[in-house]
Amino acid sequence: MMRREPGPALEEIYDLLYRLGLAATSTAFFHLAYAVRLAACQPQRLLNPSWLYPETARRYRTNPQTVERNVRLLGVKAWKNAPERLSKMAGVTLHIAPPPARFLSILAESLKGGRAA
Repeated sequence: MMRREPGPALEEIYDLLYRLGLAATSTAFFHLAYAVRLAACQPQRLLNPSWLYPETARRYRTNPQTVERNVRLLGVKAWKNAPERLSKMAGVTLHIAPPPARFLSILAESLKGGRAA
């Protein structure tokens, strides 16, 4: 029997990212999904994302700067692709792409708050 890790399933996170117009065509997508999962499991990680990025980087054998850059770039892409949907998830109108930590927070909160529509 396969043991399921606590927190949202990665498939649920992938679906959320797909609805924002993001595609699993690069490792950036998987960096973001894993960081969202970590943030959803332990929201206090979002208070200091400087240790969230290294944990994700270790998982994918890269560096924290790459993870942060990928989260930032995909946040901009999600905002360009689906600004209304991202604003709805955030609960406020976003006039610019959210910074990386805010983007992670929006995604993690929407998974548990039911705003992932």
